[in-house]
Amino acid sequence: HRVREAVVSTQSTGPGAKGETGERGNTGARGIAGIKGVQGPQGLPGAGVQGAKGQKGSAGKPGIPGDAAQTIQLNPYIVAFHSQKNVAPKCFDGMTELWTGYSFMFVDGAEARKWGQNLGGAGSCVPDFYPGFLGISDIDAVTYGASVDKTVWIATAPDKMDLNYQESLPRRQLRLKSSDRAEILSYISRCAVCESIFKMVVVHSMNNQVPDCPDGYVPAASPNRMIAGTNSKEWTGYSYWAREVNEYPLGVMTDDPAACLLYYAPNTIVECNTATCAVRIKISNWLIDVNQDVEQYSSLLYYHDAEKFVSRCRVCHRPEATNIQYINQ
Repeated sequence: HRVREAVVSTQSTGPGAKGETGERGNTGARGIAGIKGVQGPQGLPGAGVQGAKGQKGSAGKPGIPGDAAQTIQLNPYIVAFHSQKNVAPKCFDGMTELWTGYSFMFVDGAEARKWGQNLGGAGSCVPDFYPGFLGISDIDAVTYGASVDKTVWIATAPDKMDLNYQESLPRRQLRLKSSDRAEILSYISRCAVCESIFKMVVVHSMNNQVPDCPDGYVPAASPNRMIAGTNSKEWTGYSYWAREVNEYPLGVMTDDPAACLLYYAPNTIVECNTATCAVRIKISNWLIDVNQDVEQYSSLLYYHDAEKFVSRCRVCHRPEATNIQYINQ
């Protein structure tokens, strides 16, 4: 009993003196990251040296197309193409088509009123077929559409294997103001007038072989390349010089591409006055193959037999013409 009292007496006394600091414990586990704080104000510019230029970046996305440039060709070449078919030919890629029409050759007027049209010029491609367009003016009056005056047009070329072509031509006068008009137009060549910024050159072989282009030139495309049934994609043909009407030769300059007709059609033209038209057989002049002795042949029965005596030709242009960038207005 006396011992217990002693214990009780010990517990009832106040806290003891502060003990010494214990040893540092082990590091605890890493806590989870706190949330991102708000962005602070921009700092003052640094005082360091400017760094070196960085590497070139990758190409960006293509931009939207810009407006078309405006160009003016002050000195273009105006050329006429004749298909010798009743379908209009096509200008070359990059050329501008000005109009299409009908292949006009010349006026066969009374007395000495003969006037030929350069087949390579724009005037040889009449937009509308109206054959009686000739008027005669003096101090007193204008005589319009004289029946003795005729206009002459390039006829469509026949198939060279058609041995009965001449026999199949109409022998009568075809009246313009009737159902005959459609038949008349089927015999008249179509044409196109084109604006070009490059010039073409024609080469005549003076034999029956198609020549090559001169050095530095390339073959021109055929104006008939888009017409169904035509085989050639290049402009090769036959060396044409003149058509003769009533002893008046009316032709084309041999340095003009129009002197290289796509088809050999030696005789046929369409001759019209103010009221009627007729398909005529007339004399024509062509450059010949100088290596052949024509006199040894007593008779040339068909025009396709004579073809082998005619000089061949080719139209060419500079190769840079195919690389020119054109603006279609």
